Amino acid sequence: MCLLKSSVNKRERLTGRPAGRIASAIARRVLPLLLVLLVAACAVPRPVIKIALVAPFEGYYREVGYDAFPAMRLALREQIRAGGVGNYEVSFVAYNDNADPVFAERVAHNVALDDNVIAVIGNLRPDTTVAALSVYTSSLLPVIVTDIPADAAPSGSLVFRMGPSTSALVDALKRCPGAGSPGNAPWLQPYKGEVSAFALEHLSDFQSPAAYKTIGGSIAGLCFATATPYPRDLPAADKALAQFAEVSGTTGAGPRSISAHDATRLLLRAIEDDIAAHGRPTRSGVAEALRQISYNGLLGNIRFDENNRWASAPVWIYQYEADGVARMIGNTQ
Repeated sequence: MCLLKSSVNKRERLTGRPAGRIASAIARRVLPLLLVLLVAACAVPRPVIKIALVAPFEGYYREVGYDAFPAMRLALREQIRAGGVGNYEVSFVAYNDNADPVFAERVAHNVALDDNVIAVIGNLRPDTTVAALSVYTSSLLPVIVTDIPADAAPSGSLVFRMGPSTSALVDALKRCPGAGSPGNAPWLQPYKGEVSAFALEHLSDFQSPAAYKTIGGSIAGLCFATATPYPRDLPAADKALAQFAEVSGTTGAGPRSISAHDATRLLLRAIEDDIAAHGRPTRSGVAEALRQISYNGLLGNIRFDENNRWASAPVWIYQYEADGVARMIGNTQ
């Protein structure tokens, strides 16, 4: 209000009119507008912190990133409706790694250099995740790893693995009916008595819309296990992601949308807890908060063990039918 008082005094000196009449005129005509301008000018912007999503957004695997990013935005909407994250503004920044391990490592350096990035969700594929992890952790960035077997990612105090273990996936695949899938290519046969490392690495790709286009009619009978179901098979996820198409401007949510949503809510909760404990969020503080969290997410109750693994992560089992639709035949939830 000192600016307004100064303006009034200057006007009095210039006109020589009584202060009361000048003040009255200003109050009637100018004061409301000035108050609005002053409030806008004096408003203190909230500090910004960022969560980075690193995933492929171009090329053959581009749907991986586009399944995840809108789900993160929906998760933030929920957090805002629930009261926000302290006095901080949270924004998301998406980085394309081209599903290329060499490029992913280079991108990770760029992510780490942004001091406002407080945590990472990435890289949603095994080879790129492994390539980038050491860069993140050397910069003290906590990373939530989703959609790949937990033991496919190196352990570490800053690496939080949401996926089921390889052994859990193998056990689930043994529940597939018959001998598995037809065809001669090994990546079309995730289970025929033995499970190759190559097949396990590509399990999540069997859920891709490109799978049917690539494999064609021989996909019928293909049985696979995955860390995340299709939203249609998980009512809570279907509801939480109902506005996905509106937010993304594309088609509906996919399996990776569910894990991205859960990972985002986990991070927002950790940031909130860190602020409550220390007054402001830091990379190390968010990591410590993640170790303590028990969060009831779309995929189940998520709590990391002493190795930062979600030991009870569920597995979902699907089989393709002749119409090219993968239908759930079981889960371990």
